Amino acid sequence: YGDDGWYEWRDEPHHRGAREIYLWTLAGEDRELVGRDEQRWLQYLEGTRPEYPIEALQRDLETVRQKVQEKRNDPTTPDTRLSDNPNAFRPATISSLMELAMGGPRPEVGGPIHTRLRYFDPNRGRPGLPADVGALVDRISPDETEVHLVNVNQLQDRVVVIQAGTYAEHRWATVKVNGAEVDIGGTACTVEIGPGCGAQLTLATDRYANAPTARLPWLSPA
Repeated sequence: YGDDGWYEWRDEPHHRGAREIYLWTLAGEDRELVGRDEQRWLQYLEGTRPEYPIEALQRDLETVRQKVQEKRNDPTTPDTRLSDNPNAFRPATISSLMELAMGGPRPEVGGPIHTRLRYFDPNRGRPGLPADVGALVDRISPDETEVHLVNVNQLQDRVVVIQAGTYAEHRWATVKVNGAEVDIGGTACTVEIGPGCGAQLTLATDRYANAPTARLPWLSPA
């Protein structure tokens, strides 16, 4: 409010953090508070916006193109720019990657990550998807997680560990793939993907069944 009255009007309630709260609770009343700009990914998870992964990829590629062009057009010199001036030209975009591969939103600066899945490469002993492996989270519900895994390498197998939650706070009960169901009963499962193969996994999920931990899954007792 200023000398000329109210300004910066928004025709919807303040919704900062509403999507994160909804993903924690998955309650309908919290879903209604999510802002319009953050609806598209949730609509995809709900099955009403199947084209969202393509939209997100095209948007991110355009962002990279714009940032590179802005960097090339930057008129400053090493003598005239401050150390943080180039920050505006960073082409890295992670929001869609986290949404579509890990099933969670990009965290606020300095905030913790909250995702339904986290991947590890056991052969290299590090977090992240192995080389040549792609992941697409198809659906998230209170008790299930659906994800597509694909190995684009045409010659070699790939092995990936899928953890239930960023900090193993969830629990995988079972996994269904190609009509077969396998018991897991733990915080992680190991999947071997043949050359050029892929499948959709449906993971029965017990949310927030465990105390969060930063231990690597091959060191975890669960």
